[in-house]
Amino acid sequence: MNIIPFEKEFEQRNRPVITIGMFDGVHIGHQSLISDLKEKAKELHTNPIIITFDNHPQLALKPKNLSKISLLQTNEERFSKLQTLGINDIITIHFTKEFAQIKAEEFIDLLLKKYNPQYLLSGYDNHFGNKSSQDFDILVIASKEKGLILERSKNCVFYDDIEVSSTQIRKALANGNIKLANAMLNEDYLISGEVEHGNKIGTKIGYPTANIKIDRHKLLPLYGVYITEVEVDEKKYQGVVSIGVRPTINKDIALEEIAPSVEVNIFEFYGDLYGKKIKLRLKDFIREEIKFDDLDSLKAKINEDVEKAKLYFKTNE
Repeated sequence: MNIIPFEKEFEQRNRPVITIGMFDGVHIGHQSLISDLKEKAKELHTNPIIITFDNHPQLALKPKNLSKISLLQTNEERFSKLQTLGINDIITIHFTKEFAQIKAEEFIDLLLKKYNPQYLLSGYDNHFGNKSSQDFDILVIASKEKGLILERSKNCVFYDDIEVSSTQIRKALANGNIKLANAMLNEDYLISGEVEHGNKIGTKIGYPTANIKIDRHKLLPLYGVYITEVEVDEKKYQGVVSIGVRPTINKDIALEEIAPSVEVNIFEFYGDLYGKKIKLRLKDFIREEIKFDDLDSLKAKINEDVEKAKLYFKTNE
């Protein structure tokens, strides 16, 4: 996979086909668009290229809302998923306020100069360039005169009568509806990160956990306990993950002041995980986060969670 910053040179022997977007989640709507792009590349005997951003536009446009921006994927997760869909060339743009002022026709001129594409596919709801840019139909005519075919996708993908979008997936996750989110993503929701040292409470009550350091902009679902598949060193395990602010442990601290934690109990795993990068793929929701009166009550509930998870894996083998 080639990840090329926009400001660097990227030699193209054949005039490529291109699409542009954030592609947060790379959900089934995005996948439909990418499939169309690949078909066009095959038809024109060239290669497909995706142009995307290495930072969310809102980070540049609304820096005061920095702490409120949550993404379905880290860049690493997003680029990896694009690669699994057959995209080998990804061009990244660092979004800035200055970039936001570029008008659509100016941007197309820049694309033609740098990559000489013969075809550009826009998402059906993608607003091309600055809002003061020319009407899309006029832009199509202007692009054609320069040797570029510009089209807008007609695909609007629905799941259970819901128009699929990154926003709808975020809503599903906020409600703990992991099955709906997974269906729209066409994969289990992924949380990845490096294992770091925790407070060892899990070990004390008989359920040792790996504490995962996550990207600060990674979207976490509704706080609670989830059934998860765990990938460690390319091997897969089963487990339960607790996501939240640990109200039983942090009962003397204002919960709004606590950074959320991600702690996974991995079934039948023996070994040192500290410093390792692991992946969690959320399968199903068990329950919301609960504050217990003591550790014995917490332990009893965790035991129930583990039994539910093991039954899930047994019945879904």
